Amino acid sequence: MVAGSNPAVPTLSRSNVFGKAKWVLDTIFLLISIVGYMALIAGFFFGGFVLLDLFWGRRGGDA
Repeated sequence: MVAGSNPAVPTLSRSNVFGKAKWVLDTIFLLISIVGYMALIAGFFFGGFVLLDLFWGRRGGDA
C-alpha cells in the first residue's frame, strides 16, 4: 500500500501545512487580477472618449 493513499488517515506533508497560505495568496492574486483587468478595460474605454474629444471636440476660446 502506498503511503498517503488512504483518505481517512491525514498525513502531515508540506503541501498540507502550506495549503491554507497558498489558498489565501491565490485568492488575493485572483482578486487583484480581476480588479486590474477591469481597470484596464475602463482605461481603454474612457481613453477612447478623451481621444475622440481631442479629435472632434470644439476648437477655439469662449463659446
